[in-house]
Amino acid sequence: MLTFRQKIYYGICRFGTTILLNVVFLATFWMYSNTIDLDPMLNGIGNAVGKLVIGISSFFFGFVSDSLSSSKSKYGRRKLFILIGAPLLGLSFTMLFLPHFIIPNESQTGIFLWLLIWNSLFHFFYGFLLTPYQSWLPELTKHEERVGVSAIMNVTNLFGGAVGAGFSLLMAGTIQESGGVVGDAALVLLLFAILFSVVEILMFIPALVSIKEKHVATEKKNIWKELKVALKNKNYVIWMISYAILSIGITLMSVLMLDFVHNVLGFNTTLDNFIFAVLMFVAMVIGFYTWSVVSKKKGIKIALIISYSFLLVWMPLTLIVGKIPLVPLIIQGYTFGFFAVFGMSAAFLFPYVIIADIADKDEKDTQQNRSGVYTGFKSIPTNIAQAGGFILVGYLLSQGSNFDLIWIGPIVTVFLIIALPIMLLGDYDLFKKKFEDKTLETD
Repeated sequence: MLTFRQKIYYGICRFGTTILLNVVFLATFWMYSNTIDLDPMLNGIGNAVGKLVIGISSFFFGFVSDSLSSSKSKYGRRKLFILIGAPLLGLSFTMLFLPHFIIPNESQTGIFLWLLIWNSLFHFFYGFLLTPYQSWLPELTKHEERVGVSAIMNVTNLFGGAVGAGFSLLMAGTIQESGGVVGDAALVLLLFAILFSVVEILMFIPALVSIKEKHVATEKKNIWKELKVALKNKNYVIWMISYAILSIGITLMSVLMLDFVHNVLGFNTTLDNFIFAVLMFVAMVIGFYTWSVVSKKKGIKIALIISYSFLLVWMPLTLIVGKIPLVPLIIQGYTFGFFAVFGMSAAFLFPYVIIADIADKDEKDTQQNRSGVYTGFKSIPTNIAQAGGFILVGYLLSQGSNFDLIWIGPIVTVFLIIALPIMLLGDYDLFKKKFEDKTLETD
């Protein structure tokens, strides 16, 4: 059991890492293609390799942290990875935004290698840090308090995502107005990269200092046997497959968002981008609240069905955004973006809770803790899918491809159509009946 203050300390750890991940996810591809002139296909490959690295890193270090004994390790079996991973994640993030200071723009090989190395290291240390941290949640909390902790994490993710997305949009507008990553724009970008890295490190300190690791009895584990047990879990496998498929669409939409905003919606000034970022933040807040209420009353699965169904109708509208007569382009753009983020927010809200509940249920059934395996392995199919999304983006934007950005929505819809029926096969409300029974007994 955690005190309220400790729940806050644990939840805010995600603030800095979410900023970093959002900036890398939203802005790296755009910056390297549009301002450093890296070939889109090479850009897609460099970003895709990073996603493959995080998939392997997350699974491996999730298993390693599961295998450590909290009593034998001086720094605990989860804290050790936080102490090492937090500063190295910040360093690799900062280095990603330095190529224009070091490598000439005409050196395609040099820029590609810089992206490949530092993007891979960033994702390596993200998996190294976040999987043990996330695997700590089932050990620190019971199901009935996990919802509260997850809410704190979601609020933290919300603000971190807003800062990351808002910075990406403002950065893009500032760089365009400055004519590239030059002069003051280059210096401001570097200073913010350093600032975000420092914030990421500082956010972990309160939890490291105030929360003690619970002693968890461990025994020597075989990684393949542990994985085999996890893969026999029907709900886990179904969720992994459906979310991985959806992730291709999410990646496509996220990576091309800045291009869509600038080229289709015509938001080319810093003010336009700022207003758009604020509206996306409001949409995410309303979305998180809406889906949280629906999940508490009807269950997570119903909330996912509603959100997916809404997106199936809404996303194809990219074909007509900007072409509706009598409605100003800027209003069409703000409206489409608002409801797209609102619908997609459910896909960001529930994954951590679903995996934590599956791991908790497994531990109760088998008396074995596999939270690191469950948390880590699911990132492999997800990140393979995201890697495929980056390769697809690189192909679509490569020379000789006449891709029209208005087709983003229909392409995302295709992946939704595939993911939805698979998602329907799983049960994601493993404790709902038990919780309702307890409530009835109390009443």
